[in-house]
Amino acid sequence: MTEFRNNSPSVSVILPNYNYGHYFVSRLKEILAQTYQVSEVIVLDDASTDKSASIIKKELKNQEKLHPKLKFVLSQNSANSGNVFSQWQKGVELATSEYIWIAELDDSCEPTFLETVMKPIIKHKKVVLSYTNSKLIGDVTRRDLWRQKLDFFRRHHLPGKYVISGKRELNKNLAIFNSIPNVSAVVFKNIPELKRILDGAKKYSLCGDWYFYSKLAEQGKIAYNPKKLNSHRLSSESVTSQTDLEKRFKEIKRVHSEIDLANKLSALALMRMEKSERKLDKVWKIAKIRQYDENMVK
Repeated sequence: MTEFRNNSPSVSVILPNYNYGHYFVSRLKEILAQTYQVSEVIVLDDASTDKSASIIKKELKNQEKLHPKLKFVLSQNSANSGNVFSQWQKGVELATSEYIWIAELDDSCEPTFLETVMKPIIKHKKVVLSYTNSKLIGDVTRRDLWRQKLDFFRRHHLPGKYVISGKRELNKNLAIFNSIPNVSAVVFKNIPELKRILDGAKKYSLCGDWYFYSKLAEQGKIAYNPKKLNSHRLSSESVTSQTDLEKRFKEIKRVHSEIDLANKLSALALMRMEKSERKLDKVWKIAKIRQYDENMVK
């Protein structure tokens, strides 16, 4: 493990857990093996019903002996919160470092991930969010490859890395689509506004992460690296989104509205935003009709 320099920003890693105990040991070891060392590990167990509690306590005890300089925190809920962003908020409130990394337990990353996202933060002091590209874990079907290609074009992620103002990033990508593929690929600054931003994110059930990123973008600069140093699984919402199209569409429109009200977006960005809504409305209505027809046949 490479220790961070004394003048380098400190990083708290938040590990939210609900019944992911079987991932915990390997994920924690992967995080502690980063070439840029975290200063604090915060584990949040949201009243898991599996063997998570015993696995977590045992492994934290082992790692505390191996890494006496690191701070380890375990917070356990007596009842499930029912909202992932409530857990994010709890982790943020517990975090004492300058920057925060929310590392989901079923995701994975390369040893150089944290070092890579921290480089532009160290170089450009106004960066509030830094992230890398991400790849899918497991079997990538033809449909998933098509989705990745679509994401590449719609997110306008060019081959090179960049650091730009959050306002420009909103106009370029983030106001129109959620251009950040996965929260585990993100490190963000621990700023006072986080509580207010997460209070807003908790009002969403499907698009809270997008709202969170867009509000952070209003606070400073955004850094992006095209290297796929993070790996993630498709969430159940991504796989089965056709069963909840109306709710998702309403939340997308809400995010669009909130971004539009808070920022002076360019005419082109507003046009792309409206175009995306029309296209989603059309495509998802067709998908919903198709799903209804399939259910009637069964």
